[in-house]
Amino acid sequence: MKRILFVTAIAILIVSLSFAEETYLHFSKRPCHPPKVPKKPTVDKLMKNWFDIKYTRYADDVTYKGEVVFIDKSGFKRTKKWIRKRIILHGKRGFDYKDVVIITYPEYSKGLAVLTWAYLDINKQNDIWLWLPSWKKIRKVSQAEEDDSFMGSEFTVEEITTRRYGYETYRLIGEDIFPGYKSSLDRKIYCKNVPCYKIEGYPKRKNWYYSKRVIWLDKRTGVLIYDEYYDRGGRRFKEIFRYDVYPEDGCWWPHFWEVHNFRTGHRDVVHIKSSEFNTGISERFFTEKTLERQEW
Repeated sequence: MKRILFVTAIAILIVSLSFAEETYLHFSKRPCHPPKVPKKPTVDKLMKNWFDIKYTRYADDVTYKGEVVFIDKSGFKRTKKWIRKRIILHGKRGFDYKDVVIITYPEYSKGLAVLTWAYLDINKQNDIWLWLPSWKKIRKVSQAEEDDSFMGSEFTVEEITTRRYGYETYRLIGEDIFPGYKSSLDRKIYCKNVPCYKIEGYPKRKNWYYSKRVIWLDKRTGVLIYDEYYDRGGRRFKEIFRYDVYPEDGCWWPHFWEVHNFRTGHRDVVHIKSSEFNTGISERFFTEKTLERQEW
């Protein structure tokens, strides 16, 4: 009994990070075991490793709560709050994971949700449903729409929920020191002087919304911290920065993602305020009926 109480006590971490020194809650019922960077990595091993981390394949399930801050080119900000739940199925019935993102604030968009079923076979199209609460309707999203805006942000559906290993071909272009990234929210510089692998990724889809992206992968953790997108004319049009947290229980979680679209001048920040791992979420939660009943 004492051992159980001790494990529970150390699983709950109150983390003080930047963004006005807010407090963030992290909890896991048991430790996670994220993949280690291979000793003699190939570019494909590095990227496969990253996607295992991105989709938390070292856990059984995860719940995030946070907000997305939309910043237009004039600096005006508006905020939406959200919940994200994911269950990792480890190949059960051919599934990789099931994932749902739900808007909880403001009132006019409360309940808007995206449900994704991802399959281990990357040649099998993901199932994606969009719940529109104001119309009380579910709309199926086709694979061709994965370049659409994700819930009105500068992120695409593919960037947030569906891009996986196998969607691109990769080329290792070298190693470099990441110069750091200044966040739009707190103006602090993150990941300065982090040794990285630099990788080019080319989409397999023809006439896709980008022609290549340049990826900076942390050599120590294998986490993708920065990527920049180029159009077919070779012009850089978007950048995305990610800052992750590495608690001792191994259940790594992304603290924030920030996107900057150079064409529109807009910046959006996905800011995660709490994370819960391995809590026993039922697969039955990830259904169209859950969307219709708004059971969250």
